[in-house]
Amino acid sequence: MLQAPVLLEGQGVQVLYAQIAQLLAGKTGGASEPEREVMQLGFSAFTPHAAALGVTRYSSLDEVPAGSIAVHTIAGVMMPFDSYYAVGTGTIGLRVQQADAHPSFIGHVGVFNTPGGSTMGLEDFANVIAGTQKPFVSLVQQACSAGYWSASGGNVVMLAGKTAMCGSIGTMAEFLDFTGYFEQLGIKTVTVNASKSVNKNASYQAAIDGDPEPLRAEILDPLNEVFLSTVTTNRGDKIPAKQLELVTSGMVFVGEANLSNGLADLMGSLDEAVALAEQLATEADSIDSSLSSSKNHMSLFAKKLVLGAAAHALVTAETITPEQLTAANGELTAAGVTGAQLIAEAAYSDLSARAGRADTAEATARGFTDALAAAGVTDIAALVSQRDAFKLKADLYDKGPGAAHTDPTLVAGATDVDKEADANQKLIAQLPHNQALDNNPLFNN
Repeated sequence: MLQAPVLLEGQGVQVLYAQIAQLLAGKTGGASEPEREVMQLGFSAFTPHAAALGVTRYSSLDEVPAGSIAVHTIAGVMMPFDSYYAVGTGTIGLRVQQADAHPSFIGHVGVFNTPGGSTMGLEDFANVIAGTQKPFVSLVQQACSAGYWSASGGNVVMLAGKTAMCGSIGTMAEFLDFTGYFEQLGIKTVTVNASKSVNKNASYQAAIDGDPEPLRAEILDPLNEVFLSTVTTNRGDKIPAKQLELVTSGMVFVGEANLSNGLADLMGSLDEAVALAEQLATEADSIDSSLSSSKNHMSLFAKKLVLGAAAHALVTAETITPEQLTAANGELTAAGVTGAQLIAEAAYSDLSARAGRADTAEATARGFTDALAAAGVTDIAALVSQRDAFKLKADLYDKGPGAAHTDPTLVAGATDVDKEADANQKLIAQLPHNQALDNNPLFNN
């Protein structure tokens, strides 16, 4: 525990202090520790199509059934190396990588029940989780401090119940000053630095002497910035901006509070975490298959990008300058993201307005195109040519034979039938039978 700083939730620290106090009092716990067999590490898996077996341990990867979900347990104080009673993060990380590369596994569930632990190896372990190519569901009973640093790298953070705890996102130092105790025992500490090692442990000694600022500037603030940047990279889009400062201030949140503040996504059991990992794997296969012809796509579960300070600065900035955007876009390009760039909200609004005007213009142009098609032409020039051709034909018809009309020879209401009967007609009318017909009432009204 004295080899490196630890990121540990307060209750975990108190347990260690109790052990230290016993050691100082000469109480080592009674009988000597019995010999134990070295823990045989294997691979734990849950196979959905053989759910009745539950979580099963296999001694080798080749024994694991196809379509299984790897189950990784992160419990107790996180330490980098294995011990008799715990598996170190180095070994757990190696198991995650091996399962991720093996075809029998389609996803991961990490069961977290830890108050945190050592910073040694922590960044590597967290990057292993964040870098899996298969979906990783973090099932949290307790994930505080270093534990949440690691769990936040999963595709989904699932709370194991209403008493599940997340948070303690922050950095502090707490150590014991044994000066007075050693003086009572007659022990005097003698410290000698090399000539050029004037700052060796100086910040710790300053803190003992009552000045915490050197330790804060040298150790705590730099560690804290890395911690916060990791969380904001992994969960920044899910943590409400108004709650980000509170969430990253070191508080621990219980149960459903983690759903509203963005530290967790949903609540469920181990079975539900396994089912979710299987579902995400199926969706990933579907998306990867549809994009298999593209060389430049990023898998949905290629994990979050680890961006630098420029991108993180945009999260809490009230106003964003063009220079900040340029720097953040440079980080995107360096991370291999192509075909996408960050833009300011004002620029987005302007582009949206332009897009609206473009849509209106396109609709108007489509109306013109439809009208031209109805006229049997494809452009305005063809329509003008068509009009000129029709006009020419009309002019030719106007000048053709019979085109000129004459004035009428009869006035309105007149007829060209001669009213004066000719002599022959009079003779016919005088014939006896015609006169008889004329006098017959049947033929005269």
